[in-house]
Amino acid sequence: MRRWLPLSLIVIAGIFAIVAVQWQRIAARPSAQGILSAAADAQHEATRVPTHFDPMSDADEIALGDELASEYAERWPSSPADAAKNRAIEAYLQIVGERAAAGVRRKLPWKFHYIPDPAFVNAFALPGGHVFVGQGVIVLMKSEDALAAVLGHEVEHIDLRHCAERMQTEAHLRELGTLGAVVGLPVEVFLAGYSKEQEMEADRDGTTLAVKAGYSPQGILQLLGEFEKLEQQANASDDKPATPVDEAAQVSLQTVAGYFRSHPPAAQREQQVRELMRSQRWPTPPLRKLQTF
Repeated sequence: MRRWLPLSLIVIAGIFAIVAVQWQRIAARPSAQGILSAAADAQHEATRVPTHFDPMSDADEIALGDELASEYAERWPSSPADAAKNRAIEAYLQIVGERAAAGVRRKLPWKFHYIPDPAFVNAFALPGGHVFVGQGVIVLMKSEDALAAVLGHEVEHIDLRHCAERMQTEAHLRELGTLGAVVGLPVEVFLAGYSKEQEMEADRDGTTLAVKAGYSPQGILQLLGEFEKLEQQANASDDKPATPVDEAAQVSLQTVAGYFRSHPPAAQREQQVRELMRSQRWPTPPLRKLQTF
C-alpha cells in the first residue's frame, strides 16, 4: 500500500493543478514540472494548516519582524561614499510604499529598506511590516508605477499573513520551541518565495493596491515584460558560453535566477494582470517617472 502513496499524491496534485489553472483562468502548458510544483505547493499548504489555529498577534509579529529586519539589514551595509544617496532612495521607497499600502486590511508600521546591490534582483517581506528592495530589481523598472506594484506585492505577503505563517512553519519544522527563537532564522527563509497561489494572490492584491493609489497597471506589465525577456535569455543560456561576452552575459543572467525560482512565470503573472484590467475596468493614467538619485 505504501508504494502507491507517492503516485497517489502526484495524481492528486496533478488534478489540483488542473483545477487551480481553470479556476484562475491562467493558460499553462501541462508538464511534469508543473505537477511537481503543484505537489510542492500542496505539501506547503499542509504545513500551513496548524498556523491557522493559532495566529500570532500583530504586536508579536511586529516585535519579531523588527528583530529580524535589524539582523538582516547588517548583511547589506551602505558604503560611506553612498550613504547619503542610499538614505534618499530609502526615503523615496518609504513614500511610494506608504502610498501603496494605504488600502491594506491591517494597519502595521510599514518600513521600506533599500539593498544597494546591483546583483540583488529581488524584493522580500518580513512579518510585521518590513519590505526590502534590491537595487537590481529597481534598475529594471521604467516607472514609479512599477515600483508601487512591487511594493504592494510585498506588502500583501505581510498583510495576508504569508510571512507570519512562514515564520511559524519554520519555527515548527526546526523545533525552535518559542517564536522568540526565530530571530536566528536565515534570510533565505523569506527569499525562497511562497506557493504559486500565494504569489499570484500577492500580485492580484498588490497591483490592486497600486491602482487604488492612483498608479497605472501598465507599470507592472512593463516590468513583467522585462522578466519574461530575462527568463527566455536564461533558458537559452544553458549551453556552455562560447565567448567571453557570452560568459559575461550568462553571469549577469544568473543574478536573477533566484527571482525566477521564487516566483511564477512572468507570462502567467502578466496574463492575470491583463485579465484584472479587463474585468475591473482599471484606469490607465500616464506612467509616473521613476525618480533617480
